[in-house]
Amino acid sequence: MTFIKIGFSLVAVSFLSASPANTIYAQKCASCHGMNADMKAMGTSKAIKDMTVEEIEKSVVNYASGERKALSFVKSVKETFVKNYTKEKLHEVAVYIHDLK
Repeated sequence: MTFIKIGFSLVAVSFLSASPANTIYAQKCASCHGMNADMKAMGTSKAIKDMTVEEIEKSVVNYASGERKALSFVKSVKETFVKNYTKEKLHEVAVYIHDLK
């Protein structure tokens, strides 16, 4: 049974890693940041569409690591994102966000 769970987890992670940036954004980010990345998440952040690609990537990593302080919910969301996606996929999502106009 454990083998099946591990196999399913690996397939799920592989599938998530293969998702296009727009799908990842819609599923993982838009509920807090808006479909056009123009909302202030939790009513406090700046709109991420105005950030550079590098700022977006750094922000996600810094929230996930705890270097940047945040509500535990926000930290957890960013930790899960960093754990489930490659740096390349994070970059693709950041480029997608930056290109939203």
